[in-house]
Amino acid sequence: MTRSMSSADREKWDKRHEGSHARGQPPGWIERFSALLPRAGAALDIAAGSGRIACWAAERGLDVLAVDISRVGLARIAHPRVRTLERDLELDPRLPEGPFALISLFHYRQASLSAAVREALAPGGLLLAEVATVANLERHAHPSRRWLAEPGELARFAAGLTLVSYEEGWEQDRHTARLLARRS
Repeated sequence: MTRSMSSADREKWDKRHEGSHARGQPPGWIERFSALLPRAGAALDIAAGSGRIACWAAERGLDVLAVDISRVGLARIAHPRVRTLERDLELDPRLPEGPFALISLFHYRQASLSAAVREALAPGGLLLAEVATVANLERHAHPSRRWLAEPGELARFAAGLTLVSYEEGWEQDRHTARLLARRS
């Protein structure tokens, strides 16, 4: 990936976050696993955007590090338990040093992060993830295939972790893959 593409990505996400005032709520499916998800320790929110998952985790009692390419999105996160780190993970794929009790990864695909995510999880730590899949193209022209996961891709991303839950399906007119996986 070239620096110009990285700059274009940053500008695109900064502009999107400038035009949005609502952070939004985390997906409802997460609540099914509330009893399993940690309420203390460190958490990492990868591609945090304006912090909907980071702030949710902080409200649970976790100390969260939110990583994103957009400084505008990160600036919208105003929670005392959330620290932010501006980083383009495509140019610099190093994850912050763990261990983390929880790593969240929502609507961001970067297969090369798989091993780093596993290594950054604490023993017993959980990966909570959701990504849109190619099935979306049956109903929507955007996002393009480049940004959509193939069937089973998210489960393969979590290889080496124990799957607690994995599902793919339509939810609120969007086809997503969702998982909760634990490091042994």
